[in-house]
Formats: sequence, C-alpha cells, structure tokens
Amino acid sequence: MSPRRTFGAVAVLALCCALVVPAVAFGLEAPTSGELVNEPKRFDGVRIEFEGEAIGEVMHRGADAWLHLNDDAYMLKNVEEGAPLGGFNSGMPVWVPGELADRIEVFGDYKHQGDVVRIEGVFNAACAEHGGDMDIHADSLEVLAQGRDALDPIRPWKGVTAVVLAVMAGVLWYADRRTRLRELRGLLRR
Repeated sequence: MSPRRTFGAVAVLALCCALVVPAVAFGLEAPTSGELVNEPKRFDGVRIEFEGEAIGEVMHRGADAWLHLNDDAYMLKNVEEGAPLGGFNSGMPVWVPGELADRIEVFGDYKHQGDVVRIEGVFNAACAEHGGDMDIHADSLEVLAQGRDALDPIRPWKGVTAVVLAVMAGVLWYADRRTRLRELRGLLRR
C-alpha cells in the first residue's frame, strides 16, 4: 500500500472517529430542572439524563407510575446536616414504567432523604398525553444512592433561646398586668 493511500485511509478513519467519538464522549444532555423550565423549546422531544432525589411517593397508574425527582441544592443533604442555603426546591415529574419505579425504596420527606436516582428519557415541554404538563417520559432508572433518615440534630442553643424568650415574655406580661392594675386602681380612687 502506497504512503498516499495509507494517509488517505488514516484521514478517513480519523474523520469517522471525530464524528462518532464526541457523541459517545458527551452522551446525553443532562440539564437541571431550572434549565428545562427556562428553556423548554431547546429540550422538547430530546432524550435527556436527569438526576434527583425521589420525593413524596410513587403514584402507580396502571402499568406506569409518576415520580417526582428534586435536583435542588438539598438533594444530597439538608440544611440541618450542613448544606448551605441554596435557593428553593426544584424538580421534575417523571412518567416511568411501574417496575422501574418500584426500585425506589425511600422517598424524601421531612424525616427522610430519598433515594437519589438517574433516569433517561424524553423531555416534553407540553406533554400531549398528560394534559400539556411538562414532564419526562423515562425508560431507564438507576438508583445512585440509597435514601436514609434525615439527620436533625438537637441544638442546645435552641432550647436555651426558647427558655430565655419564654421567661422574657412572662416578665413583660407580668409587668404589663401590674401597670394596668395600677392604672385601674388609680381610676377607681378618683
């Protein structure tokens, strides 16, 4: 094989790799719920990857189910555990086959951190199947981290503050009561 043909074959192979490798390297887009809400047209009908904490409960509807995944700042730990305040709760509703939804064991609520899961599916800016709501129709679900009890440590300073404030309120109430009684006695003497 001549050097010219070898160079041509290598160039064609390199071009093919350049076209294929970026798609493999970058994989699916993984937007946040904020990006999905702010740029729905960009992602409408696009297959995406989405990670979040499963919250609330699974809602089975026939063979499928609804989940809600929060991807906010408190997805991995709550404020009581040391997470900095980082905005508000945000997430996405996900329509998924029921058998996949059943993989989730712990849902987040006041007392629990839910399972953190990764789903893959198609984002719908206005889903025709579900009344025009924004959702993700997922066909895969992977549990990344198991849920657990949420830590809410007892803070001694909060108890001390509550007692001090209660005593102050009692003292102020007593002082107000005595002042009103004195005023009332003064009016009765006249």
